[in-house]
Amino acid sequence: MKIDKYIKILENLVEIPSISSLDSYKDDVVKSAKFVASLFEDLGLVTKIINVENGQPAVLAKTEVDPKKKTVLLYAHHDVQPVGDEEAWNTKPFNPEIIDGRLYGRGSGDDKAGVVLHYAVVEELLDNLPVNIKIFIEGEEEIGSPTMEEFINQNRDDLEADVIVIADSGNIKIGEPTLTTSLRGLVDATIKVKVPIQPVHSGVGGGIVPDAMMVLSKVLSSFHDEEGNLLIKGLDVDSQNVTEIDKDLIERMLGGEKNIPFFKTSSISERLWLEPALDILAIDAPRVEDSINLIIPEASAKVSLRLAPSQDPDKAMEMLKSHVKESSPWGVDVDFIEGAKGSGVLCASSGEFIDILLEKFNEAWGKEPSFMGVGGSIPFANIFSEQFPHAEIALIGASDGELGNAHAPNESVELEDLEKMITAISETLIVFGK
Repeated sequence: MKIDKYIKILENLVEIPSISSLDSYKDDVVKSAKFVASLFEDLGLVTKIINVENGQPAVLAKTEVDPKKKTVLLYAHHDVQPVGDEEAWNTKPFNPEIIDGRLYGRGSGDDKAGVVLHYAVVEELLDNLPVNIKIFIEGEEEIGSPTMEEFINQNRDDLEADVIVIADSGNIKIGEPTLTTSLRGLVDATIKVKVPIQPVHSGVGGGIVPDAMMVLSKVLSSFHDEEGNLLIKGLDVDSQNVTEIDKDLIERMLGGEKNIPFFKTSSISERLWLEPALDILAIDAPRVEDSINLIIPEASAKVSLRLAPSQDPDKAMEMLKSHVKESSPWGVDVDFIEGAKGSGVLCASSGEFIDILLEKFNEAWGKEPSFMGVGGSIPFANIFSEQFPHAEIALIGASDGELGNAHAPNESVELEDLEKMITAISETLIVFGK
């Protein structure tokens, strides 16, 4: 295996600040797409860069199609998140550095390692291709894949496959091969409180009418009981084979403190991956340093409700709205403003391709693979499952939940895991193509 070459390609990719959410980096996203396209062109694949209307550049490539062979689509994305607080980085975000076997830099794990994984697999198999390979490297995953459905509609022939390998997840921890079997859905909303009074001195109205913050705090506190259980009626809870995640690992991911106030739960993994969860993201109200003795008539909050993978987001939004309306105290009619909605995905943990993949994971790492969910959402994965219902979908990745820091400062990828992932996917395709 030409691992040194693949690491160099990853370094070159990380050097391109392809931040899709910021207009000032638009040229860099284009540069990144052109670099990715050149990789597959150099391997002899039929390659093109596609922009649908209002979309970011994506790369499509494919080997010569043999109708007698099965077809596998390999997906990754070349766009990245903003770097955030650069002072929190130990290295420069777009100046890749290898430290203790890990390559550091924005996008190193999410998801330029996925791009390199697919490139390496094609190169390793090119002399004797066991399957037809199609490549799809997206350019707008980090902004929610807003044009994915239109992209699929316009390019379906280039995407149809028997198997879709999505390299945008990762291993549960370093050195532990992992198959992702679920993704939670999402709805969010803004709750606005307007008490029908004008701002008045607390000596005039205090004690006879509620202020807006009183009303809002009552609504927000109604979502959970004393043990942290979610109290919204009717939401689904899914069941799936998942590996129990170490509490020590979660503590490290949350900041490394030992006194984190965990909710009571029989399974951290099930709570994190298969059950609904609500968080309060923001509150609009006067700042403490600007406060005066006035009763405030208006306040608002944004809430985010993660959903069990099989939950219908439209029904979940109605349940959230009903809970908010029913929990509003003192007869105050609060406004409920719907926000984003997205479905989750329950992926298979067994199948013709996946069974081979799990066996090759075992061989490459020398240990039984784990099964995990993703507590967040990957919108395009649900679109794939809806648009290609007959395709077997495998959600994997070379990054890890231990030190990977996707979307955070000091993002990195374990290079040994990347190498083993290249081996495992290559050997899986060989067996699958027989």
